[in-house]
Amino acid sequence: MLARGIHVVLRSDTHEIRRLADAIEYLADSLQLPQPMIFKLNLALDELITNVIAYGYAEQKDGVIDIEMRRHDDRVVVKLIDSAAAFDPLSVTEPDTAAALEDRKIGGLGIHFVRTLIDEVDYRRDDDRNVITLTLLLPPEPVTANGAQT
Repeated sequence: MLARGIHVVLRSDTHEIRRLADAIEYLADSLQLPQPMIFKLNLALDELITNVIAYGYAEQKDGVIDIEMRRHDDRVVVKLIDSAAAFDPLSVTEPDTAAALEDRKIGGLGIHFVRTLIDEVDYRRDDDRNVITLTLLLPPEPVTANGAQT
């Protein structure tokens, strides 16, 4: 039977990101997700979790990050939930990627990548917790010559 989702709890330690990558691989194999989607998930989650650990839990070494990943028909939904300082990553101004490197402001490029890679990104503060929801749409299944989906 295929897994429909997973729940992983990470400590606020960057070494934990490898465990998450393993969990994503397990879910991806189980749900037969395409490789480009796995790449996008890993890159976006690595960026977001690194920021939570480095900035949100900077002074708190015993923080945790809950990650819930579920497949819903035509999409994969991932929730990152933490009790770090309130921070809406979507409030970060889009970087001017057309500007010369020396004229660009520092920061904001990571969330720009997340917005570019992920179909839908949402943030809310719920009971003193940050909740970031990422939604990736699954590609349509190929149709065979006789009209059946593979």
